[in-house]
Amino acid sequence: MTNQNSCTQIRIITRLTAIGCIISMILSTKLWFGERTFPEVPAFEFLTFLQPVGNILACLAILLLICILFTRFPQKFIIGFVITAGFLALMDINRFQPWFYQYLLMFFLLSSFNFRCDDTRKQQALVTTLKLMVAAIYFWSGLQKLNPHFLTDTFPWLMEPITNHLSGGNIGYAFPLIETFTGICLLINGLQRPAIIIASLMHLFILFVLSPFGHNYNYVVWPWNVVMIGFNFMLFFDETALKLIDFRNTVSYHAPKIVIILFVMMPLFNFFNSWSSYLSHNLYSGNTDNGVICISDSVKTRLSSNISKYAVADGHQYQINIKYWCMQELGIPAFPERKNFEKVTDLFYNYTEDPSQVFLYYTPKLRFNEK
Repeated sequence: MTNQNSCTQIRIITRLTAIGCIISMILSTKLWFGERTFPEVPAFEFLTFLQPVGNILACLAILLLICILFTRFPQKFIIGFVITAGFLALMDINRFQPWFYQYLLMFFLLSSFNFRCDDTRKQQALVTTLKLMVAAIYFWSGLQKLNPHFLTDTFPWLMEPITNHLSGGNIGYAFPLIETFTGICLLINGLQRPAIIIASLMHLFILFVLSPFGHNYNYVVWPWNVVMIGFNFMLFFDETALKLIDFRNTVSYHAPKIVIILFVMMPLFNFFNSWSSYLSHNLYSGNTDNGVICISDSVKTRLSSNISKYAVADGHQYQINIKYWCMQELGIPAFPERKNFEKVTDLFYNYTEDPSQVFLYYTPKLRFNEK
């Protein structure tokens, strides 16, 4: 790989990342700006003091992304975005969406690059890390789908816009296996271009399924699917083989080393419920933590109409599905972790003096090899 080629790859990927992040943030406006009924859940309690300036930080983040997009040497703007976006995500863990986490770590990686294209060794380390990141998404996302929930629930739902006849069976396991092997093939010389085609077809399939022609659902990830196709062509189309020396060179730098640990290696621990699903490329697997808030009739009557409309009658009580509420109001699925569900449930204790009238029904994700 020549010095100029690797520099061009980094520049284009930087701009693709900025474009994807801007569009997805705009599509999920209420997650970042304005008033909302779905509560903010900070990663650490002391960060609540920053919540009043959340709108300002979100505006600053988008302004920095625009500067990254249109400047030739955007390193200082990238550093500013990483700091700002990091605070925004820590102020509300529901912002740790898979696409935002990916963009944040990509920018963290790129923040160590001066964009003067005068360090071939470092440029190759950054490109190698980006390749590992993209391949890891397919590899882990495919493995995450090898569970009973995907076979019996998510896969039939994905297929509905195309046919109502493929509702399970062994074909449901073909999808995750293809996805996993696509991630592997992206790193094997001679198989990269076929893998690009397969990955692009998968993204086009997801775009169709989530589009108005399908379920018209989760539109915030539409741009991410398009950007991922761009990443694949930019990183793998030249079919440059990864060598052992490339890995040794890559881990000699601190930023690539941190990103590889967080993005490529840590997802393994999600199979044992020791690392967050949304930080582990657990995408449309049907196997994440779930939480439903159960409330009494008296609690429901005290809720504002903006919240009570999500309460569904179930016998002598009402249920509020946290993921559904978050999707309907903020345009994103709730961060699927117990801490998040418990903090959201705490809001409802303000509407009753009897804690027994509110409780959280929590369902953890299946562990590896659990049925």
